Amino acid sequence: MKIYLAEHRGFCYGVKRAVDMAISSADEGCLVHTLGPIIHNPQMINRLKELGIKTVDQLAEIPEGKVIIRSHGVAPAIYRQAENKHLTIIDATCPHVKKAQQAAHELVTAGYKVVIVGEPHHPEVQSILAWTNQEAAVIETPAEAEKLPNYSRLGIVAQTTFAANKFDAIVAILKSKSEEIRIERTICTATDFRQQAAVNLAKKVDVMIVVGGKNSANTARLASVCQDIGKPAYHIESASELKPDWFINVQAAGITAGASTPDWVIKEVYERMEELTMHDVIHLENGSLIKGTVVGVRHDEVFVDIGYKAEGVIPLTELTYPTPQTASDIVSEGQIIDVLVLDADSSEGQVKLSKVQADRIIAWDKLEQAFSKKQPLDVKVTEVVKGGLVCSILGIRGFIPASQVDLRFVEDLKPFVGQVIGVIPIEIDREKQRAVLSRKQLLMQEKEKKEKELFAKLTIGQTITGKVSRLTNFGAFVDVGGVDGLIHISDLSWQRVKTPQEVVNVGDEVTVVVLKVDAEAKKLSLSLKDVQRDPWYDMIDTLTVGTVLTGTVSKLAKFGAFVEIKKGMEGLVHISEMADRRVASPEEAVSVGQKVAVKILSIDKDQKRIGLSIAQAEQDKERAEFSNYLSSQAPSSGVTLGDKFGHLFKRED
Repeated sequence: MKIYLAEHRGFCYGVKRAVDMAISSADEGCLVHTLGPIIHNPQMINRLKELGIKTVDQLAEIPEGKVIIRSHGVAPAIYRQAENKHLTIIDATCPHVKKAQQAAHELVTAGYKVVIVGEPHHPEVQSILAWTNQEAAVIETPAEAEKLPNYSRLGIVAQTTFAANKFDAIVAILKSKSEEIRIERTICTATDFRQQAAVNLAKKVDVMIVVGGKNSANTARLASVCQDIGKPAYHIESASELKPDWFINVQAAGITAGASTPDWVIKEVYERMEELTMHDVIHLENGSLIKGTVVGVRHDEVFVDIGYKAEGVIPLTELTYPTPQTASDIVSEGQIIDVLVLDADSSEGQVKLSKVQADRIIAWDKLEQAFSKKQPLDVKVTEVVKGGLVCSILGIRGFIPASQVDLRFVEDLKPFVGQVIGVIPIEIDREKQRAVLSRKQLLMQEKEKKEKELFAKLTIGQTITGKVSRLTNFGAFVDVGGVDGLIHISDLSWQRVKTPQEVVNVGDEVTVVVLKVDAEAKKLSLSLKDVQRDPWYDMIDTLTVGTVLTGTVSKLAKFGAFVEIKKGMEGLVHISEMADRRVASPEEAVSVGQKVAVKILSIDKDQKRIGLSIAQAEQDKERAEFSNYLSSQAPSSGVTLGDKFGHLFKRED
């Protein structure tokens, strides 16, 4: 096995400076204390203790002598308290941390709302917070950034060891929280270099060893970035924690170390790894989880090369669950698999292995990781039981409660059987072998993501397409890419409709116009009728004032009657125009559904109003009859026009 060291590893400038300052401050004739662990490395703390430098948690524990301010920095009040106790202050605060403290202090003094991006309980972050008089907000995740309100002025600083990519993702969200933003990117470049070097090395090796204190945030982050690219990464403090089975069948291993890890600790780890790669030193232990290569497949057993003096064998019953008919259904020669050591020294001289138990352990590890990070996993639904669905997830039995199957409650769960669906673990208990899953939460995440993306693109007046998802008494809901928008019943058609079903049905593909967008309330108002020009204007162009036509009384009001003269077009007959006599109410002259002749008195396109008259239409009709009668009479009849038709031109007062 080849062992590689990351290009950037171990002590950074700030940590080395702090350690050097502490060592040089050792004085046999004077008490020397560090206020808190000077760095997050127990081996180095013990070495300083051997030099007479003790660690305390509070200034009150130091009676006299020297006090070393650790690399993480402290609050301004600590300096004043130390001076009041007449202690000699040795300030080993990392210059990068000092820069972050000063930046935060200047921003809050200038009237900015300060946001510190980092781990809330980390001593460095606590020191930066103290330099803002505890007025800053501390956030660690994009979700926390989303929850922050808007500010008139916003200043941003970072924990010096915070991951650069995560900082950038959070800043991108914070930029929407204020129109005036100052960003102080106080991340130490050494942190960036160390993490990138770890990632580059992890891509080239089979396993990574990350050396550093278990309470060191930057060391834990190194292990995390290596795991994120899919490589096994083990976080250790010393060489004694190395396990032989980590390196079985491993061709190349990498070593990186946190900023607080001394070179001599890294050297010890390197030398111990060299020893463990020798076959005669390797000692397999029962219960070890290792990798092996399939070298032989029989009907009822599988032979595995695990890089040991003896070959490993997997009985058919330990291959998978349920037990297969033949081993070749599950594995093939050359395949690399995970196995659990059942018996490292069997009487047959072979190492007895189990693939099914190894898969189960790895599955629970993956489940717990997915649970902690809210990561989605695929499952296959196997059956419907009381209260929900049973599924297979990574070879483990999982349960999806009925309430977690979909965004809305599903009455019949049978169609899900046999389907592969995405879920999020919501309850994991390895001891009880209990895995409770939710498809609903995953759908909610996807919906929220789609909603956010869609609302960012939508504008009033935009034309979009969607599918009718459901109907109500007051309108129709349309799915426009994961978001349901409402078409109010009044916006379904230019004509008056009583129910949405008169215009659309569930499943119809429709083109709509955006009327209103409320991203905060997640509400979207749409219009179906506005896709086309109002047909009223097309019809009105065919009409002129003075035209007499026939319509149907559609509605009565105190002031008159509405008459439909064309489908979807109504005009008003004022009560004064209903008859050639005075009427007290429209009911005296007409009734709903009655066919009447009306004359167009006025057309108001801006207000979409048409004035009609029944009385004048009747008068025009009688005048026409009179004209026809006149033309048929002899001129010597002796009857005057007034004698014959005078009554037609008199209206009662």
